[in-house]
Formats: sequence, C-alpha cells, structure tokens
Amino acid sequence: MEVDAIIEMFSRSVEKHQVKYVKYIGDGDTNNKTFQGILDIDPYDGNPIDEKKECVGHIQKRMGARLRKAKNENKGKGIGGKGPGKLTDKVINKLSLYYGLAIRRHPDSIEDMKNAIWATFYHNSSTNENPQHLYCPPGPESWCKWQNAAHEGTSEEFDHENPPLSDDVLEIIKPIYESLSSEDLLVRCLGSETQDNNESLNSLIWTFAPKHIHAGLRVIEIATFIAVSIFNEGFIPILKMMSLMGMDIGSEAHAFATKRDNAPINRSEIRTSNALKEARTARLEERNAENDLFEVEEGPMYGAGIAD
Repeated sequence: MEVDAIIEMFSRSVEKHQVKYVKYIGDGDTNNKTFQGILDIDPYDGNPIDEKKECVGHIQKRMGARLRKAKNENKGKGIGGKGPGKLTDKVINKLSLYYGLAIRRHPDSIEDMKNAIWATFYHNSSTNENPQHLYCPPGPESWCKWQNAAHEGTSEEFDHENPPLSDDVLEIIKPIYESLSSEDLLVRCLGSETQDNNESLNSLIWTFAPKHIHAGLRVIEIATFIAVSIFNEGFIPILKMMSLMGMDIGSEAHAFATKRDNAPINRSEIRTSNALKEARTARLEERNAENDLFEVEEGPMYGAGIAD
C-alpha cells in the first residue's frame, strides 16, 4: 500500500504541483521496495531521483528497537533489570537519544557522525581507572565533563560518578553500534532529513483511530479528514463541520477552539522549564512501553529497519 501511494505521488507531482522530486526520504520500513518502485516507473522520463535519504527520527528509533531486542534475547545473561551498569529502559532511551543527536549535530560529515556515535558508546563505558573519552568533543563547551576537566588540567582528579555499562552489556550492544554507524547507512543520513511532518499527521490520525484497534474504511476516512483539517488549519474547521451538520456554534466553542490552537505554542514554552524534565521522561518511557504493545498487536509487518 505504501509503495503504491508513493508511486502515485511521484507520478502526479508535475501535473498537480509543477515540480519534480529529486530525493526520497525513507523511513526504514518499506524503504528499499518503495525507492525501487519509483525507479522502475521512471516518473520524469529519464530525469532520475538520484538521492535516497533516511529519516533521522526512524534511524534513532532503530537504535532503540535493536537495543530492546538485544535485551530481550539475552535475558539469561542478566544484562537487564535494576542495578548499576544494566541495560534498563532508561539507559536504552538515553543511548537512542544520544545516537540521534550525534547524527543531527553533524549533518555534513560522515566521519564526524561516526565519531560522535562512538563517543556515546565509550563515554558510557568509562571509569576512573580507564577513561575512554577520545571521541568526546574537547574543550570547555563540551558536553563531556571529563573533557571539561581535561581542558582545566584537572582530569587526573576527575571522578566518574555514574557507573559504566557492564562488560556483558558492552559486548552485546557493540555489534549494534557497528551496524548503525556503517558508512552505507550514514551516507543516507547526510543532511539530517526527517519525516517529522508525516509522523505528526500520522500521530494525529491515530488519535482518532488508534492503529492497534481495528476500524473500517469509513472510520479511517473520517479520522483522516478530521486530522488533516486540524493539522493544516487548527480546530476552527471542526466548528465549520459542526455548523454544516446543523449544530449551533457559540462563543464558548469558538474560544475553546482558539485555546486548543494556541496549546502547541504554550506547550513549547512549558517544555523549556527544567522542572518538568522528569515528568517528560516518565511519559516518554510510558509511550515506549505502549509502542511495544502496539508492535505486538501489529505483528512483524511494521518496524524500524525491518526491510534492511
């Protein structure tokens, strides 16, 4: 279905918008099949779509998915659970976030991306006896406190307060880092392209028709129409729909719609407050657990990197 939809979009781009797409940003799911389908139809009569890019957001999710899979497949080795150096959900979220930041902060250099990715691996395996901060950015502005101390000439007195990942954890996750820092993958991440707009719309559609609950075609269509209206113009179009259905729209309804439209701006301002960081982290872990449930419901047909 996804392949057919993308092919149709490329085929009609000149007719509808007078543009020719020169790159395709994939999500790692049906990426290879979709891109090959575009090449097969040759929508622009010999003018090739010469770039296939990866969505950085999906690549970041791929790290999280593989770490969770490794954790589940190696339960007997005791790498999960509570305790220092374990591969907990919190550690997985942190490593995934750092992996995504390593790509986003170096959009123009494969070498810098790779070094930043491995910096997160070795930084989290460092101890006072064996500091491994070679790949961490140097200088007083570095996110690495050891490098801050090295700049000040006090690295010998530096204390690694956080316990490193255990040797068993490092042994299991190192192949994952090797795979997800390959040049073949990172070259497709140059430019730090994302499908954030698509994901935002999808998330809005799933609000009205959750993807883990079966719904018929009519329900999906209505959910999509409502989501597109809100995504493009906010909640005011919902009032217009209600008016066309014969409902009386008063000042309170209009005020509520305006308030909802302003909510994203207010949330962005609130997110700048460090006081809510812990609550956001808890919600993130809850969403990740919920996504794991969705993956069980959907089965193996969808998942980051499934087509690799």
